[in-house]
Formats: sequence, C-alpha cells, structure tokens
Amino acid sequence: MQDWHMHHYLPTQRGKHSPQTITVTGQGTVTVKPDTVIITLGIRTEHTNVREALSENAQRAGVMIQALKAIGVHEEDIDTASFSIYPKYNYTNGISVLVGYEVEHIFDITVRDTKTVGNIYETAVANGANIARHIQFKLANEQPYYQQALAIAVKNAKEKAFVIAHTLGLPLHDMPIQIKEESLAPTLSPSLPSTVVLAEQQTAPPIQTQDIIISAVAQAIFTY
Repeated sequence: MQDWHMHHYLPTQRGKHSPQTITVTGQGTVTVKPDTVIITLGIRTEHTNVREALSENAQRAGVMIQALKAIGVHEEDIDTASFSIYPKYNYTNGISVLVGYEVEHIFDITVRDTKTVGNIYETAVANGANIARHIQFKLANEQPYYQQALAIAVKNAKEKAFVIAHTLGLPLHDMPIQIKEESLAPTLSPSLPSTVVLAEQQTAPPIQTQDIIISAVAQAIFTY
C-alpha cells in the first residue's frame, strides 16, 4: 500500500540575480508485514528466603528455556532483558516488617517466524512463565522498503512542483537544484496494547500481526 500527503507552497524569489524557486515537500509511504517479532516475558518467584526465591526462579527459567529450544527457538534469540530482586514488606501501625523477597527474570525472545508467536507464548506459560511485557513487531531489514518510500516521496515532490508551475504558467526546470531527505521512524498500524496477559490455557493466544508503516519525506527546490 502506498500513499502521500499534499502540502501547499508558493514560489519564492531569493534576489534580483538569483534564480526564482519553488520549494515543495513530498511524502511517500509503504506498508509492510513484519517478519520479526520480539516478545518480552519472564518469571516472577517469591519466597521468605532470598536464596530460595533465586533458586526457584533459576530452575523455572532453565525449564522454560529448554522448552523453547525444543520447539525451535535458538539460544542466541533468548536474551535477558532484566533481572531484579525486590524485598517485600508488610506495614503494621506504621512499622515495616520484611516478609520476603521477589525475584523477577525477564527475557527478550526474538521470533523469526511470526506464525509461531502464539505457540511460543503457550510453551513459555506451560513451562514456568507467569509475566509478560511488550510485544514488538519489526523488520529484519527495513532499508529496501524505506528506499521505496523515499522514491515515492521524491516523485511526489516533483509532481507537486509541476502542479504549482502549471497553475501559475511558469516554465519549471525539470531537475531540482536541491533535494533534502527527512527520514521518519517506522510506525505500527493498528495499535495493540503494550502488555500481553499470560494465563495457563490449552490453546495458543491469537496474536494478531501488525502492519509496519515506513515513511520518507523529501524536500526539493526547483527553479523557473
């Protein structure tokens, strides 16, 4: 899917002996299906003894990682995003009493086959995961799509310059004297909640793949 937006500009004159110019901005957009997903999930354990909380967390994390590797997730695609230990307190009559510890180990899992995302969630939950954070849809290489968007933006800028020149009856030169590229960050459409709720279940959660919108902007100056 490709589209562009129109902006309005007027011819300018930079001086008595300078060429008269028209400045326009073109925008090009390409919509692409992602080929990579990064899911962030992990394991939270609690115990009155910090060593026990750590030991249980490490054991459950090991089981989860082995289960994910068994369904085809490569070890290098499983990375620790954060590891935290929190003391837990009870407050009674204004007095805090240490009652235990909470250990949280969060992983970023890179998924290179978007159709397997639901199965990875299901497997992780069945093997110890009890917390999820973000899910990110990405492209392994967005440059070819950005180049397409940039080409559309340049073409759009040229078309707008010729519309202005034709409307005013100006003899516009075919080639611009200056082009400035202004890249835009990829966006997602439509949006999804940033958190995925994990619960033990028999079927994989229906993860819907989001489109990635890649845009480019090109400013061009034409003389007449």
